[in-house]
Formats: sequence, structure tokens, C-alpha cells
Amino acid sequence: MSRKTLPLPLLFIMKFPATSLLSACHTMAGAGEDITKTGNAIEKSADKHTP
Repeated sequence: MSRKTLPLPLLFIMKFPATSLLSACHTMAGAGEDITKTGNAIEKSADKHTP
């Protein structure tokens, strides 16, 4: 049996989008956490300054 392997440039072309999508997921998750923390801080400040 002979194993067929993908040419090296094709392998890089296939892996690049996958790695960039995975890193984008982590970036968006971090941005979501930052936005949540900011919203919580604004809400606490509003509650504190409401008569």
C-alpha cells in the first residue's frame, strides 16, 4: 500500500485558515469578557449614584 501525501504548499494553504479562525475565537471571547466587565462597572456606578 502506498500512502498519498499532500504537497507542502497545499498543506500550508489548508492549515492557515484553520489557525486564524481558532485565534479569532479566542480574541472575540476576550473582547466579550471585556465588554461585560465594562457594562458591570457602569451599572455599579449608576446604582451607586442613583438617589
